Amino acid sequence: MKRSFNVFINNFAGFLRVFVYANFWVAGAVYALTKTTEILITAHHDSLAVLNAAGTLVVYGFARYFKGPSQAEQTSKITAWRKSMPNLTKLSIFGGATFACIELIRIGSLGLFLHYVFGAAVALLYPLPWIMKNKGGGLRSVPGLKLFVISFVWAFTTGFIPAIWNGKPGTWWLIERFFWTMALTIPFDVRDVKLDAKSIKTLPHLLGPKNSIYLAHTAIWISFAILVLAFGLPLFPTFLLYTFFAVIIIVARTELGDLYYSFLIEGLPWLLLGLVLLLPYL
Repeated sequence: MKRSFNVFINNFAGFLRVFVYANFWVAGAVYALTKTTEILITAHHDSLAVLNAAGTLVVYGFARYFKGPSQAEQTSKITAWRKSMPNLTKLSIFGGATFACIELIRIGSLGLFLHYVFGAAVALLYPLPWIMKNKGGGLRSVPGLKLFVISFVWAFTTGFIPAIWNGKPGTWWLIERFFWTMALTIPFDVRDVKLDAKSIKTLPHLLGPKNSIYLAHTAIWISFAILVLAFGLPLFPTFLLYTFFAVIIIVARTELGDLYYSFLIEGLPWLLLGLVLLLPYL
């Protein structure tokens, strides 16, 4: 009986890794953040959640092909898995591109398309190695830039674009989502500080891991303040949820495993969406 249970657990963990490592889970996180924005602004236009999720599959898959080198020839479990299953990554990119095109055609807005072209350009140009060759290659060679690129692209696509698409001011959404994404991205940079190449300076290389985590906590509470003060979320339940987010960030350790980061932390947007869906009953 115990053996059968272990087999079940191992098979479930294997399935979970496929779902997470092939970028489907992070695409779901983008979907959840987009829906959160749309619910809070009472969106009346076509939802952009599927489009954003599909675009995430393309952007993240594309970035894997130009991933920077690691120190001492080390590599993460995720990178090793993706190298062993390149066809699945290609399939997710192709599927994401297909769905994104279908959604753009269905919505049929040139202005919306141009906004996505801008966001995609920022995301896709970042890893290209033939940019800034004299400094190591790619915008990734700019110290600390990675965090700000990721935070801006997520904020732009899941906050700013849905807001202006529905005729709402997008500035505060851009700012709130920027700090939210920053808070959840920093633990990944702290985890990978020993794996990142010396030419790729992330925030922990510049500030140190401990100071970077302090910054992550500052960012998460700025996001909380904006949601409560600018968007009117109820104080007490939002505070409880953000306290949980803060705990998840502060206890993050490399030894907790890749699924702690790639499944639990990247899954936190679903909890935020859950809070928003429960607001009418609170």
